[in-house]
Amino acid sequence: MNNEHSLRKIIKVIKLRIYMKLYPYPTIKTENLKGLLIASRVLGFLSYILFFIAICIGLFGVFSNLGAPKDLGNGIVMSAPNAGLPVMIMSIWGAVSAVSAVFILAFSGLCAAVVSCEYKYTKSV
Repeated sequence: MNNEHSLRKIIKVIKLRIYMKLYPYPTIKTENLKGLLIASRVLGFLSYILFFIAICIGLFGVFSNLGAPKDLGNGIVMSAPNAGLPVMIMSIWGAVSAVSAVFILAFSGLCAAVVSCEYKYTKSV
């Protein structure tokens, strides 16, 4: 019985730690700027998702064979003019989206800092 209880405590702590790491700005509190804090958390979460998608698309563009000539057999090779264009577009889109995600995350952090400073200022006054 004691082992089950301690195991449940351990699982609860692990779940809490995972939740706290995936939840942007979990320790910031506010009384007046709840909307800005929610917007900051949503922007932070969306920037994580955008960054992950951008990295996946960028890597797919780099490592895919979209622009490579196709071997049709019997020495026949099929290639198209400007075949590398989709690969370049995907790679550039991935890089631009990753940079955009970083800027969105920075803006989200700035909003969270404003909320935190406001909370500390109103508590001290």
